[in-house]
Amino acid sequence: MKEKLRIKQLENDVILLRQTLREDFEGLYKQGGYQTIWEQHLEKDRYKKDKFLEYFISGIKSKYGSLTVINKKDHKIVGWTRLYDFNKKDLSIKLGYTFIGKEYWGSGMNYKLKKLILDYVFSFINTVYFDVFEKNIRSQKAVIKLGGLLNRINSNKHEYRLTKKMWLESRREDP
Repeated sequence: MKEKLRIKQLENDVILLRQTLREDFEGLYKQGGYQTIWEQHLEKDRYKKDKFLEYFISGIKSKYGSLTVINKKDHKIVGWTRLYDFNKKDLSIKLGYTFIGKEYWGSGMNYKLKKLILDYVFSFINTVYFDVFEKNIRSQKAVIKLGGLLNRINSNKHEYRLTKKMWLESRREDP
């Protein structure tokens, strides 16, 4: 299962997702090094280079790696995301740590990258969870747009749940 969850590459007509390389740091920081991106997040200072580097390294070292999002139109790095906390018993995983460069907000890029991952993982996973901080309204709206339902609130996090059945029944077109 680990091999399936450590996605090497996925793509559609708009984006390419591939395992993050150490060389991606500057391109990712160019997109994520803005205070506005992190203002609704618990770690509001992630726009600072040293904090962003910690975030980047944790993604590189994570069990399933992380995925760099590349815009196929201009081959520029747009953002990143990752899978984590696989539960073998109920075949579930979490999808998160996602950010998209501000210039791509409202473009449907976040939806397209999540759709690409969800279409892939739901071929062998039953449920995907999303942990979203309570003040991160942008991310909550994005997860709801995917069809995620609020499952529970833990301290300062909202956990959203999206099952394979829910995903297949909704099969939403890109916004």
